[in-house]
Amino acid sequence: MNIRIYLLAIVTFSCGIARADVQSETACYVYVPRDSSSKPIKFALRTYVDKDLKKEIGAFVQYHASKEIIPLVFTKYVSTETDSPNLGNYEISRVEIVDKKIAGEYVFIQSGAGIAQGKYVVYTKSKTGKHITFMYTGDNDADCKIVN
Repeated sequence: MNIRIYLLAIVTFSCGIARADVQSETACYVYVPRDSSSKPIKFALRTYVDKDLKKEIGAFVQYHASKEIIPLVFTKYVSTETDSPNLGNYEISRVEIVDKKIAGEYVFIQSGAGIAQGKYVVYTKSKTGKHITFMYTGDNDADCKIVN
């Protein structure tokens, strides 16, 4: 009898803490090469946030027309507020993992009170150190969809 009560308590407790309210968001970015012979490079960022903890629990990028997703690991958050507090200016750094190795770093930047012109990403490839700046195109960009 005591074992049944003990097992019931464990099951009840486990069910109570196993549920989390997770919110996903998709943001779209594009890099437009200077030479007109090259095509723009687009990607979608998908983030997952635990709404109760207000903490990111996962993220990935997927480049346009690719089925491959690239997992991202959060590394740091830096508030870049200067004169006016609470504008929402920040930098979030995430590294991409390819074949169990860090292949590059994405620094997501928001400045200018969160307006679209103030959102962009600086990507740095680990092997070459080359930087590419992607501009935010909006959350409803028709070309920027997660492909399953």
